Amino acid sequence: MDKKKKQLLEKEQEYHDSDHAHAHGMHLGRRRTFSIAHPSFSVPLPVPPAVPVTFPDPIAVTCKTPLPLVTHLAALSRAEDSLSITRRRRASHDPILNETPRLFMVNVSATKALLLAQEDTDADGQITVHDKGPKVFSIPTANSFGVNSFEIRGTYPLSNLLQELQLASDHGRNFIILSEDRLFENPLERLHRLIKFHFWDGLTRRLDARGLEALVEDSKSRQKDTRNRIYVPYHDIIGLEYFERVKVARPHLELDVVRLPEIITPMYVKGINTHPGILALGLRKIDEGKGWDDLENVCGTPFVVPGGRFNEQYGWDSYFEALGLIVDGRIGLAQGMLENFVYEIEHYGKILNANRSYYLTRSQPPFLTDMLRQIYANFTTQPSSNDATALQAETIARGSERETGSSCISTPMSLPSPNCMTSQAPLRKVWEKDKLHAWLARCTRACVKELLSVWLGFPRLDVTVGLSKYVPEGIGIPPETEEGHFHAYLRPYAAKMGVTVGEFEKMYVRGDIQEPELDAYFIHDRAARESGHDTTYRFDATCANLATVDLNSLVYKYETDLSELISHEFGGSFWFRVRCGPDGCYLREFHAWLTALKTHGLDKMLGGGEIWNSTWAKGVMVFDEAADASFASKDDTAVFPPAPIDSAHPHLPTFAQASPESPCFTVNIPSILFTQLASRTRSLIHSYLWNESRGLFFDYDCSAGQQTSYETATTFWPLWARVATQKQADQVVNNALPLFEVVGGLVATTEVSRGGLGEDRPSRQWDYPFGWAPHQMLAWKGLENYNRSYEARRLVYRWLYTCVKAFVEYNGVVPEKFDLVNMTHLVTVEYGNVGIDFKYVVREGFGWMNASVQVGLQYMDMHMRRSLGALIHPDALFGTTGNEELRRG
Repeated sequence: MDKKKKQLLEKEQEYHDSDHAHAHGMHLGRRRTFSIAHPSFSVPLPVPPAVPVTFPDPIAVTCKTPLPLVTHLAALSRAEDSLSITRRRRASHDPILNETPRLFMVNVSATKALLLAQEDTDADGQITVHDKGPKVFSIPTANSFGVNSFEIRGTYPLSNLLQELQLASDHGRNFIILSEDRLFENPLERLHRLIKFHFWDGLTRRLDARGLEALVEDSKSRQKDTRNRIYVPYHDIIGLEYFERVKVARPHLELDVVRLPEIITPMYVKGINTHPGILALGLRKIDEGKGWDDLENVCGTPFVVPGGRFNEQYGWDSYFEALGLIVDGRIGLAQGMLENFVYEIEHYGKILNANRSYYLTRSQPPFLTDMLRQIYANFTTQPSSNDATALQAETIARGSERETGSSCISTPMSLPSPNCMTSQAPLRKVWEKDKLHAWLARCTRACVKELLSVWLGFPRLDVTVGLSKYVPEGIGIPPETEEGHFHAYLRPYAAKMGVTVGEFEKMYVRGDIQEPELDAYFIHDRAARESGHDTTYRFDATCANLATVDLNSLVYKYETDLSELISHEFGGSFWFRVRCGPDGCYLREFHAWLTALKTHGLDKMLGGGEIWNSTWAKGVMVFDEAADASFASKDDTAVFPPAPIDSAHPHLPTFAQASPESPCFTVNIPSILFTQLASRTRSLIHSYLWNESRGLFFDYDCSAGQQTSYETATTFWPLWARVATQKQADQVVNNALPLFEVVGGLVATTEVSRGGLGEDRPSRQWDYPFGWAPHQMLAWKGLENYNRSYEARRLVYRWLYTCVKAFVEYNGVVPEKFDLVNMTHLVTVEYGNVGIDFKYVVREGFGWMNASVQVGLQYMDMHMRRSLGALIHPDALFGTTGNEELRRG
């Protein structure tokens, strides 16, 4: 045989590709798609001469000539023959050998075509329990040189076969040797492995010259103007110049680069709704010694998208995704998402619903401080580079995750052990100590700015009650909704005017029609979207009036986190600079706020009047290089020094300004102020949101002046935030679990609260019977916080059982949400379900669902994992829930 052809064929047979050998991270000798030339299969026998092999039908029929297979197969076959043979398996001509997985010799394209023709009877590119094929498929075995075959039986292994064939095809492989271990892999282990080594990468994006093309297109937009467009913040000059260079260097993109105004108003955002675009995020230098003008030296700060049509960095999704990334050792990626949020707070004034232009007036539930603390806990330090005792450079491996612009490096990540769920030492990112302190100060400035200017500022703070609400500033119909979404609500208005619903909608959007009732309705609709719970009957025409359990639990957590961060990391007080603002407006507002704080005290400012006004915090300078240098060196002379905290009034901030002409001033805030804010919020939550007779937390309608009665799984959020007393927590566990716990986990609301459904009252996705990853994950942690670990682990098992069951029965699906009562992801509800529309193989799952699996596994012992891998029904382990009558009322 020609030597060159022999080498090419051997290379074709090898499957040492990034997807299976590295990205999937499996041990190279077990549980992977094997290469027949891999050293794991070498034997201490002389390599035999080349053996021509003719593939049997149906494989040979696709080849013009018999294909020679030059490998160690002959030696492998003789070695296996010498081993003790224990038995023969049904439907196979080959013996099963002790401790040796069977290998299959597969023609990728031919086998895939035959498999789909036989088993994919509904022609959707998936092999699921709904397909009506025989669920039996024969493939040739490797140790018989393809002469004999083995029958693969059942939906799960057949769908795994389809997935492995597609992955091999993606990597240009025509022939592979496939291990039996891969087809019959423990489903829990397979799901965990794919998320850790494959799905996160599939969801990772960067907003830069290389990644822009994958992000500018927006499937949610219904506008006629579909030009690729990026909006850059007014003060981000580096970003503006960079994307102008990208526009020239990538002419095929036809990129429209737009600089946002310094002050972004709701009317401006409404005006650009017909010209949507992506919003810029952070940029980094790859080599700090080179300039920003080198396109190849600049990269976007990485982030994870939820998946499907949600192809942007989302607000609260990112928090849960970060928890999963941390568990999987992807600290740098979680850090990148946090840094993009810091960028958004600096340039857009808030963490956005997502970085699209139509989200500029809308935020999402605030998790930034906990996200910061979780990531910071996974950092470690080394001495500064200019320190005489600095570590030698070679003692720290500069891994692939390193980027100079982030001022940190990562320790190397080794391949996991043969069982990829075996506990390993966590991957910790290594920083120079002074740079880490400066980084933490910058992130803390962003947290202070968001809390004071967004969640304790107008219009979200209810000045009468003193609690916070979801009240975005947007105007009119949210443009990202699908066509016809609001037609049922608009129909009576259109009929009154004698026009079609479509005509009426266009007239309303243009401003030709004034309908105050519609304006109010869309304020509440936008508020529901800001809450992340879009949509639910809980928020119908009322959301912007509600001090919700979920939001105020998050505000309390924000305040306690800032108190602890400032106390432990900054010596009890934290200083930052604030821009004076247009015509000195922020400076005047700060003086008025500080005077009121001195005169009235915190208790009288929050609630009962309009005294509290912390909108001055919009001027907080998050990106402040002089402050960064000062914190890095711990030398306050780098900027105008802040005034020290007055020991006679330790709760009061202090103020300093270099001169009346200075464009900024310095504020020094003591940790005690945030402690007092948290104490005040806790008292208000207990007064307004706790229902003693029901033993549950409920939302409070600030306009109606009364507590609502809508039962929602967010009643567990005060436990997550540790704002509940132990007595309250015990009551929530005793009263809420019978209401919300079903076979598959926690449903979002109860059926009695949701009410009946009909043609004019369709199902809503954040209501019964649907369940979502955020509700599960926060409830698990909340229960753990109050020593209810048994209940937490039971809920974890129920949720992961739902995930693994769908994964096994539906070709590896990982969807956005589940119907937890009927135990299905095939839901008939607004927006459908994301993550289920794929061909052959799942490539990314869904962001927070991925995270819930990885985080949930941390709660489970080996017995629970083994039970879950065998798909033991939750009721067999824990008994039935038996709570249907309570949920139905």
